[in-house]
Amino acid sequence: MNPEKRDKFILWSCIGAFALINLLCIWWKSFLYFPAISLVLLLVYLLIYRVDWLMYVMAFVTPLSVVINAENIRLGISLPSEIIMIAITFLFLCRVLYDLNMNRKLVTHPISIAIYAYLLWMFVTCITSEQPIVSFKFLASKVWFITSCYFMVLQLMQKDMKNARTFFDSYLVGLVIVVIYTTTRHAMRGFSEVSGHWVMTPFYNDHTAYGAVLAFFIPIVAGFFFQAEQKGRKLFYLVCEVFLLTGLYLSYCRAAWISVIAMFGVWLVMKLRIKFSLLLLFALLSGTVFYFSADDILYRMGRNSNETSGNLTEHIQSMSNIRTDASNVERLNRWTSAMGMIEERPVFGWGPGTYQFVYASFQKSKYQTIISTDFGNGGNAHSEYLGPCAETGIIGLLTVLALLVISMYSGIRAYSRIPNGFRRSMALCMTLALVTYFIHGFLNNFLDTDKLSLPFWAAFAVIAMISVEQNDNTAATT
Repeated sequence: MNPEKRDKFILWSCIGAFALINLLCIWWKSFLYFPAISLVLLLVYLLIYRVDWLMYVMAFVTPLSVVINAENIRLGISLPSEIIMIAITFLFLCRVLYDLNMNRKLVTHPISIAIYAYLLWMFVTCITSEQPIVSFKFLASKVWFITSCYFMVLQLMQKDMKNARTFFDSYLVGLVIVVIYTTTRHAMRGFSEVSGHWVMTPFYNDHTAYGAVLAFFIPIVAGFFFQAEQKGRKLFYLVCEVFLLTGLYLSYCRAAWISVIAMFGVWLVMKLRIKFSLLLLFALLSGTVFYFSADDILYRMGRNSNETSGNLTEHIQSMSNIRTDASNVERLNRWTSAMGMIEERPVFGWGPGTYQFVYASFQKSKYQTIISTDFGNGGNAHSEYLGPCAETGIIGLLTVLALLVISMYSGIRAYSRIPNGFRRSMALCMTLALVTYFIHGFLNNFLDTDKLSLPFWAAFAVIAMISVEQNDNTAATT
């Protein structure tokens, strides 16, 4: 055995023995401080010497992390993923102060600038917030989400663009484990529609967040499948895609289903090379028509009495039922409450993260249901657009829309100008993944959680990196 192989054998033997000791301590419920100290030491080691590995660990554990809400422990963060995100953010800030080696074009890319504007305005509205402590805590979580999942992913890709695929693969493995766990629990209950709303707990708080992340990864895994050259890797992605599609169907998340259908529409537009300006014009015209036809649409929706059920057709038809479907009516309750909040404070809003503490007094009795609460402690605004507008004002909404438009433009532009290959495929699948979330964002919002923030901001990073490389290549050939 040559020295290099011998050293690797000794290293992995020590790691295996160390892991076995920790597992035995946990199994016997003895010396539990030993595994805790081991995890801290491992985190510190990776943070100092192998931050790239730590990034992959962060991606893997994120779908498997849980929020600790024991009787005497209410941390309000997801463990262990957010602890790792905070540690990586601290490392990044230290590097900024010392010597951060990042391409200037990445730092000044339109996506990065849009993120700066997004965070800056959020900081301003924290100062004017109804509950500043809540808002600054919310801002802090945004900072560690964006730093660890956007800026550090950019750093990861500067070494090798294919590290991005490894990063998403790491999340995918953790997600497939959750899908297997969820599907098994669901099968034990006869795949009933009711149990489909909660069997993914404690990893995802409900079926909508679970459906959203499955929809997000479906185009990514499809793209990775067509990129793969080895048969073993192709088989891996094919199996994962089957798991994701099965999980998506059994999630009974109507918004996720619609987002995947819309994603196929955008894919067709990209294949036909329809100009982005025409696509944006169509979106604006559709929004205008919807706005002026809102009363007629609500009237027609009010006549729909289809209930949610295990039948696929009936379940989709129930999306427009605002007559008897409590989930749909409650969503209208949250939206009208958000609009009332916007009317009262249109410029600065009520403060980041404060919607759930403020919306109670803005509820209208005609939209309240059996799942409504007079205390207004039922959650967020169920919209990635109305929620930020209510919390950070119209300017806050504009920063969100700027992120949407710039990321879509950059992704579509890069895809249309790059020749066939790894980067073109990555631009396509990341853009389509973001499309699923932007569509889903009309009905739900999850960017205040680590589960969706990690792949969301990482997809932004991939598009920014590909865009910069494409611009450099274009400049070099002219």
